[in-house]
Amino acid sequence: MLTIGVDVGGTSIKSALIEVGDIKQAASYKILRFASISSQSSGGRDVVVANIIKSIEQFDWQGCELIAVATAGTVDWDSGSITYATDTIPNYTGTELSKLLSAHFGKRVVVINDAVGALIGEAFLGAGKKFQSVIMFTIGTGLGASYLSGKTLDKQTVVDTQLGHFILHSDGRVCTCGKKGCAEQYVSATALKRYGNENLYQLFHTSDAAQKNTLNQFYKGLSQIALKAAEIYEPSLIIVGGGVIELSEYWWQSFLKEYKYVNSTPIAPASLGNKAAVLGSVYAMANGVFKNQ
Repeated sequence: MLTIGVDVGGTSIKSALIEVGDIKQAASYKILRFASISSQSSGGRDVVVANIIKSIEQFDWQGCELIAVATAGTVDWDSGSITYATDTIPNYTGTELSKLLSAHFGKRVVVINDAVGALIGEAFLGAGKKFQSVIMFTIGTGLGASYLSGKTLDKQTVVDTQLGHFILHSDGRVCTCGKKGCAEQYVSATALKRYGNENLYQLFHTSDAAQKNTLNQFYKGLSQIALKAAEIYEPSLIIVGGGVIELSEYWWQSFLKEYKYVNSTPIAPASLGNKAAVLGSVYAMANGVFKNQ
């Protein structure tokens, strides 16, 4: 069957036309077309929703059996509503996104959190296939952190942990959520660019002392938040994904030196790249239990 998966972030909206054979088999999920457009998130809810619709309508959506969306913001698993979103997408909180999109397209559309979508993609189709419980950090505009406690998909087993807003530094940088010192202010592509270099490739090859300090804060912060995740959830595996992982060949080993110093829980880079959430959203819709969407 043909399906569409969408990944809504603060910077871009990625979408894919995905062919699925057996919904339980990882090898059955094949991306036929992949696209990306700007989310224009500063324009707020209406602009972002319009761009989500645009990202779906670029495919032959009427011939697709499933349309699934993974979006930034805290999403109620059963209803597909945005229960909380930071100022990255103004006025997004309270949006009944599943209901709105279902009405627009005249068919069921399932909505989940974007970090949860990436986790499900990796847990069932990627790096976490052989592990029973997995937590995944998605490093992008912010820092997503989701936990899967088993191989079923419902409100009880899938947790958006909000560890991206765990306080690493009590009097640290102001976060978009309003608090100070949140992990995502130190462990995200936004943090690396804001306090280092807009070109991440150049940043990971820098000889500048100040930029090297930015990288060291990134490695230390990621290690600290991974340690906290291991203490709280005791996962079989920790996965690190998101846009920054695309450059992992330039920084992963440096990070591991910091991580292995404090923690022994297995950790691995994501294997699906920036396609994890589009695949995970479709897998979740095909296999998950949702009460009201």
